[in-house]
Amino acid sequence: MNWTDLRQHFVDTFSLLFTSVTFYVWAATLVFAVVAGPFGSYDTMSWPVRTVYWAMVITAAIVVGFAARAAMRALLAGRYPALFDLGASFLVGLVLGPVIWLLRGWMDPVLGPEDLSVLRIELNCFLIACGVFVVRRQIGAEAPTSYWAEPEPEAPAQTRLHRRLSCPPDAEIHRLSANNHYVEVATSAGVETLRLRLADAIEEMEPVAGICTHRSHWVAFSAISGTERESGSKLFVVLKNGDRVPVSRKYRPNLEDAGLIDSLDAVFQGR
Repeated sequence: MNWTDLRQHFVDTFSLLFTSVTFYVWAATLVFAVVAGPFGSYDTMSWPVRTVYWAMVITAAIVVGFAARAAMRALLAGRYPALFDLGASFLVGLVLGPVIWLLRGWMDPVLGPEDLSVLRIELNCFLIACGVFVVRRQIGAEAPTSYWAEPEPEAPAQTRLHRRLSCPPDAEIHRLSANNHYVEVATSAGVETLRLRLADAIEEMEPVAGICTHRSHWVAFSAISGTERESGSKLFVVLKNGDRVPVSRKYRPNLEDAGLIDSLDAVFQGR
């Protein structure tokens, strides 16, 4: 694992943070926590304080969970699923435990930091995170979906988006392009159009790694063959199927951070 791979895994993972699914999970969990008041918060906090406290805890848990998943993907990729989930859960407990200890000690009018056990909070975070990662794998949100399946590194990566397509299951998806309420999916077998939001299509591309080059375009890293310039300032990513995908100024820093422009675009600038 190198820093470039780690950074790219974080970019890919956190690109899914601001999606409707994440928001619904956050909202549903917050409502449950405020109403039920788990871990004694119902008895020691008024509902306004409880609402603010659990909103902060759940937000922190989601961010830490995304970061832990990105770190384990950089370390293990799709191999050793049991170790992947245990490692991610351990990182969540290790980081999130002290955060919750500080928030509870600060906001709880009855319990202070001296009344709380950091180790116990970390253990609870670890166990809850284990449950979340196990459920994600069982519902197909993480590949492979079984703890006993042997990894097949030479097989083409399959995504949930493949289930919507009529192309062969081993077809590679090269790019996704938004067009009003539709997404154009370019694969090694041709082009198909789906009635789907681009953000949802990108979410269904796991475990294939890719990057947004424009607010309307996403490309798979494995499909990129180079870059081209037009009129001096317009930049395009060239895919191995011949497609030219525009790169907007807003998304260019992401490509630079991934090393795609620095390493590939230099050829077209005569360096």
